[in-house]
Amino acid sequence: MANIWTSWVRDHYLGLYPWTWIQFESADLPGPFPFFGGVDPEVAASLQEAHHLMQSAIDTAISDVFAHRGPLDDPERRRRLEDAYAELVQSRPHLRAHIRCGRRPDGTFQWEYPLDPGKSATMTHLGLRGFNAATQQVFPFRFNGASASAIGKFLGLLDGTHTVADLQTAVENSGPGNAGDITRLLENLKAYDCLSVSQRSSIRAHWIASTQDRDVIHLGHAALLYRQQEQFFLFDPWLMPWFAEMPVPSLWGSLLPRPAAIFLTHDHDDHVDPRTLLTLPKDIPVIVPSRKNRRKLYYDYPALLRELGFTRVIELAHGETFPFEGGCVASVPFFGEDPCDIEMPRNCYLIADRGRNTLVHVDSGPTNAGRSALTEGVIDDLVKRYGPISTLFASQQQLQELRTYAVHACLSPPGQWLEVGENGFLTNSYLAQLATAAKARLFVSYATGGADWYPDHLSFMFSRRNPARTALLTANWERPEALQDKLAPVGCGYHYTRALDIFRATPDSGTTVVSTGEQLFPLTLYRLDHGNPPFMKKR
Repeated sequence: MANIWTSWVRDHYLGLYPWTWIQFESADLPGPFPFFGGVDPEVAASLQEAHHLMQSAIDTAISDVFAHRGPLDDPERRRRLEDAYAELVQSRPHLRAHIRCGRRPDGTFQWEYPLDPGKSATMTHLGLRGFNAATQQVFPFRFNGASASAIGKFLGLLDGTHTVADLQTAVENSGPGNAGDITRLLENLKAYDCLSVSQRSSIRAHWIASTQDRDVIHLGHAALLYRQQEQFFLFDPWLMPWFAEMPVPSLWGSLLPRPAAIFLTHDHDDHVDPRTLLTLPKDIPVIVPSRKNRRKLYYDYPALLRELGFTRVIELAHGETFPFEGGCVASVPFFGEDPCDIEMPRNCYLIADRGRNTLVHVDSGPTNAGRSALTEGVIDDLVKRYGPISTLFASQQQLQELRTYAVHACLSPPGQWLEVGENGFLTNSYLAQLATAAKARLFVSYATGGADWYPDHLSFMFSRRNPARTALLTANWERPEALQDKLAPVGCGYHYTRALDIFRATPDSGTTVVSTGEQLFPLTLYRLDHGNPPFMKKR
């Protein structure tokens, strides 16, 4: 086969089209909780199976309430549920080997399973699947399992900022066991028209020209880009390849400036997205919640990120900081959004930059027990240490659900499955108190979509194109915009943000919202180095 490197001019820049993306695939079916730590995966599988086998009976109990056959507040329902669970477990030896449960002589219910802090449900990737949304083509690709991280590292180089010569050198230096796999992958990407070539790479310069120092740019949903002097920090990047979900160009990794660091807040898929992370540079630090803050269970960020090719994973415990010239990013405790009360370690982040503070509060809020950043004095401590918080980014979700329908339901005591647990239940009253304690000048409502390229079938995702569906989902919510009236008396503004809003410092230590027009639109960014997309030229 001809040398693929002769296909391109050596000083031209090579990258992936923003309408192509890649997903790793495991040789084995993942367990119920991939990269979930603190318990043996076999134990987690037994817990999941027991919950699954109980689900039909649980649905019947719920139907009885809606059909008015049973009372909403049935004092015996919890006991019946626990006894049925114990009966199920006792009837299956493989479940009984992992779960201890039953009614004690004093009438209390025993339910426990063994913990193992050293175990997690890691995955080994032996292949990938590539997608070209413009041509609607998909191709599978298998590789040596040891090559996964090397391939992930190489994919992070295909952001359009590296020349053909640089990429060839990177492949040659990846090691003999990896170079062959990466070269074959490159041949597949070329065959399926996934690679773009340009004479220049101007994305970073354009972002620098379009933003100012200490700007915060909303990229959609919970993704934020913070400019710190001449570098950028990226928070919770859940980005979309073009046409992956909706027929509009979207922000994708190759359209962003290279971040100096990535900060991940918590383990939900809309905040830790492997598809997005796979496209980002792998030699930059990724800051994640620390296992030091776990109660029992944790999300195994290091294992996931190593598999994707990252080489610098930093676990930041609450109170610790990631320093930079002129300030730091501090790890702040994250409460709530945990209907099973398993209290996995999660972080909010405070950006303290030369006297100006920004709090990335995300989906944090009160727990079932009433603990929060307010009751635990977290916000008061931040203000005392760093000063008032200029801009507060927080979700306004008011979602509640029965625990049995939560992802981690099987890890919660079975007697609580029909109780309501919060999943981002953030009232206007709580958020107003939060902003008051933070002495915030602007409250920014985010992490509910905010861009037309996100999927509209998720219960926390709202869009201007689906007002009827949004009205259905939020029929019993407090009106989010009513928070504005609660904030006004303390001098705090309110803004419901959409993608590419820019939050800029004002001379009086406040924040103003700036629009860049079409400067940072995905299609504008693509055209900088490539002109019109090929499919537009054909039209």
